[in-house]
Amino acid sequence: MRKLVSLILSFCFISVLNGQMKMPYYYPEGTVFDTAVPTPGEVLGFVPGEWHISHDQTIRYFERLAASSERVILREYARTYENRPMFHLIITSPENHRNLETIRQNHLMLANPSKSRSVNIDNMPAIIRLGYGVHGNESSAQNAAPLVAYFYAAAQGPDIENILKNTVILLDPAMNPDGQQRFSSWVNMHRSKTPVTDPENREFREVWPGSRTNHYWFDLNRDWMLAQHPESKGRLNFYHQWKPLINTDHHEFGANSTFFFQPGIPTRINPLTPKRTNELTRAVGNFHASALDAIGALYFTEESFDDFYYGKGSSYPDVNGSIGILFEQGGMKGHRRETQHGIIDFAFTIKNQVVVSFSTVEAALNLRKELLENLREFYSSALDLASMNSTKAWIFGETHDKGKMAHFLELLQINDIEVYHLNSSAALENKRFETGHSYIVPLNQPQFRLIQSMFQAVTSFEDSLFYDISTWIMPMAFNIPYAAVTNQKQAKTLLGKKLESVFFPEGKMIGGQSEIGYVFKWDEYYAPKMLFMVQSAGLSTKVATREFKMQTPAGLTDFSYGSIFIWTDNQELSSSEIFSVLKSLAEKNGIDVYSVATGLTKSGINIGSENFLTVKRPEILMIVGDGISSTEAGEIWHLLDNRFDIPVTKVEISRFNTMDLGRYNTIILPGGSYASVSETAKNRLQDWINAGGSLLAIRTANNWLNSQKIINVNIKQPSTHDAPDNIPYYLMREYRGARNIPGTIFEHKIDITHPIGYGYKRNTLPIFKTGSIAIEKGLNTWAYPVSYTQKPLLSGYVHPSLLEPLKGSATIIINNQGRGNIISFIDNPNYRAFWYGTNKLFMNALFFGSIIRT
Repeated sequence: MRKLVSLILSFCFISVLNGQMKMPYYYPEGTVFDTAVPTPGEVLGFVPGEWHISHDQTIRYFERLAASSERVILREYARTYENRPMFHLIITSPENHRNLETIRQNHLMLANPSKSRSVNIDNMPAIIRLGYGVHGNESSAQNAAPLVAYFYAAAQGPDIENILKNTVILLDPAMNPDGQQRFSSWVNMHRSKTPVTDPENREFREVWPGSRTNHYWFDLNRDWMLAQHPESKGRLNFYHQWKPLINTDHHEFGANSTFFFQPGIPTRINPLTPKRTNELTRAVGNFHASALDAIGALYFTEESFDDFYYGKGSSYPDVNGSIGILFEQGGMKGHRRETQHGIIDFAFTIKNQVVVSFSTVEAALNLRKELLENLREFYSSALDLASMNSTKAWIFGETHDKGKMAHFLELLQINDIEVYHLNSSAALENKRFETGHSYIVPLNQPQFRLIQSMFQAVTSFEDSLFYDISTWIMPMAFNIPYAAVTNQKQAKTLLGKKLESVFFPEGKMIGGQSEIGYVFKWDEYYAPKMLFMVQSAGLSTKVATREFKMQTPAGLTDFSYGSIFIWTDNQELSSSEIFSVLKSLAEKNGIDVYSVATGLTKSGINIGSENFLTVKRPEILMIVGDGISSTEAGEIWHLLDNRFDIPVTKVEISRFNTMDLGRYNTIILPGGSYASVSETAKNRLQDWINAGGSLLAIRTANNWLNSQKIINVNIKQPSTHDAPDNIPYYLMREYRGARNIPGTIFEHKIDITHPIGYGYKRNTLPIFKTGSIAIEKGLNTWAYPVSYTQKPLLSGYVHPSLLEPLKGSATIIINNQGRGNIISFIDNPNYRAFWYGTNKLFMNALFFGSIIRT
């Protein structure tokens, strides 16, 4: 095997004839290929490196490859938002293909501690997953995939036969097809016949939002564990069907960089990751070093990146018994480009990705038994760790918000975590957990480490710098009460039937047709979707600004702040039509709707009270484009469009500067710079607010509003440039980086009687924060419905100098102007689509912003 790889690496030369790239650049001289298997060039009409491959071309080539080689099968695992297929090529010997399911099942036994010790690994193939291009514009990765696949599908000789006999390669050629398609179109559209190498050329500079992200502008490399998007959900399902020994994650970074492979910075490894994982990462890295040395490529390791956050493609495997390897190639973002290392060709960047793909397979082959034993030991040691841990299980649940709970359970199950129904009600940590509404996750299971990363709050760290976020406590993200079970006997007593499947809750009509009206509560996650659909059906709606109790067919029922009333009279639809519409929408959205038999309630406000205020259907405009955070804009777009079926009009600032705002009652400003908003547009915006509009500003958008004196808040941003005299220059980056909040969870007080707090049951709320902005509260307490507690840190890293200003500071601010409002969100309520617990704050601002008077 080493002889074969040596040939592959020693024959890396470029051959250009009349502008045509030649395949020998990527493969060793003298390699014999099966002529019945088409090369990428024969199918595409060009060799990768001449042009950038689009996703439709990727599909076409791999379909031909699978049809022509008995070593390859193609399995679709997901569809993107734009309906592009995602698939793995499974590459191995024909004999292994005939026994593929047996191989898979035997391999999975290593992850089952009750069976793993009986498994003989002597002749077990190594399962390897090669993953390319989770970022759409990191194109050397996607363009390397067909070259790697062709080699293993068509190369001949005893060495390749040995590889295929002893490995099963799971090759994912494009983990972000929508982004890949956008980028290939951009860069090919701007390719010149005569190469333009100037980095300022438009070829290298995509327009907003770029193509790094998916359809909704999300970074899919942060979504592995979170699994909020179809690309990630399909990938995780496939991943846990195989649990590969090595998982590669091929990326690009800046054009002036060389090549990076893991290990990352040693002090920034998640402490839940076993030491053996880090040792094997270094052992695999030695093969990459040899491979890159053989072609004279520059590289570095252990100086950047980290393996702390388990939501990335290179770190998620580390908490699942695998070895995750991050590759970062200096990217061209075009075809030929000037760099500090000279002029670099696109083909060179592809070559490096091909080379480390080969060295990955070589490492897996040579370390096969060590890697298999590591998988077995990882999961068996998980049970040992669980037995020594003071916490024996995690219990969680609440009696309302069935939709949000279903999403949380889905998240746990897609991460291969065993969840059980609660066998009996329990009280722990001053919280009550009821059967039928609560669940328990025992730690005595193979996924012990991943469970702890999701449930165990951490506030102390070895290192104060993080490549990504410092915490991700999932019950906090969903705002679901949870507690640790520390008594083993109690944990066993509470353990009920295993949860096999998660079903979205069904809503129902409680009571028959009413001539007075109907009410539904606001505490369900999908209540805003229900409300919007009711409004879109042409029905007028009102919101309760006080509590009341009412006799319903279900008995005496409590209705809290935010409950929605639909009056039967004075509507365009008939009484029977209203009942039919509400019944259908209740079932669809998982919302219970109660018939009103009398306007006289048992307590609280009556149905005809003036404390029921009219709620208008949101007509939403969101500013996007240059200077705006595409991720924050994408989070909002995804939330409204994908979860709540609410349309949002997206306009760029250049258009906003000239357009009529009259048809909108809500405008959203995602974080970013609004310097290009004209003076005329700013004045028009203020007139619109005064006339009754609701303006929602997220994070740094408030800086612009404050600078333009549209709002008046005291934004305190602690300095990160106050290094004392005794800090040497080489530590400057670390010093400043430690004085930033990388992604930390803080406790907040929330006024649940305030329209912003409608639907919440508890007066504290975990909120996720990045950045260091703190806002001083003013004298008008009702203008600050959500603020940090005096002891706010729940989990994650924060420098002491940043913690003090946060105590008691505001995270949501209401500014009344004329008949309208400006609602400022200092922290992002829609973070990465998984922070479900604060989505309601944002939806409340959309629906109830116009009724807030402070």
